[in-house]
Amino acid sequence: MAKKNKILEEQRKARKSFLELKQMQHGDLSPEPKPSEVAVAPETFKEKRENFWYHYKWQTLISVFIAVVLAVLVTQCATRPKYDFSIIYFSYTPVIDTQIAPIAKYFEKIGKDLNGDGEVKVQVVNLSVSVQNNDANYRLAQFQSLQAKVISDDTMLYITDEASIKYFDKIGGEIGIFEGEPVKFGEDFYKATTNEKLGSLPDDLQISCRRIKGTTLEKSKNAKQTYKEGQRIISELQQKIK
Repeated sequence: MAKKNKILEEQRKARKSFLELKQMQHGDLSPEPKPSEVAVAPETFKEKRENFWYHYKWQTLISVFIAVVLAVLVTQCATRPKYDFSIIYFSYTPVIDTQIAPIAKYFEKIGKDLNGDGEVKVQVVNLSVSVQNNDANYRLAQFQSLQAKVISDDTMLYITDEASIKYFDKIGGEIGIFEGEPVKFGEDFYKATTNEKLGSLPDDLQISCRRIKGTTLEKSKNAKQTYKEGQRIISELQQKIK
């Protein structure tokens, strides 16, 4: 009797499976998910952490990287000195940054606070180069930096020597790069910029102010402001050497 009941139960299950198969084929019944497809919700903190890391590992790493980069950029911007104006030092007698550092101090004493932060900060960019230097890449980098500064709106004053200023005659065309003739520095400049160990700067240095009339810089508010300050400084230097 038990054997007969077992056979009947198997037949019943077989008919049920057959009917379910027919219903799924006709779209009347959705197939059940496989055991491997059944999601098991994490319960413990460790399981939740491992589950999150498994699914969002790369998104998390990329987010952290972006956050670190932004933090570094913000910090650099916040701590970067805010210069009122820049001065280019371009001579064919190469000097090191230590030698021209006192130049910034010299002009900070006679310059004005253009950005309104309560102090005068001047940047002197060392683009001196030796034409006899065999490092072609170095010379190219210096001249490329110089050309980039020529079109910037925060750099109107250029310190040159008698040889290097001729470079601007080549790139300036008939109207030239500078406003008027260069002004030679007086004794007070060399006294203020002499380094105890390295000595004084070349004695043929002169300063010129970038011309903006007839150029695209004429439309720049910042260029007009730094140009006006450059002209004022040139005039003050002229008074000192008279």
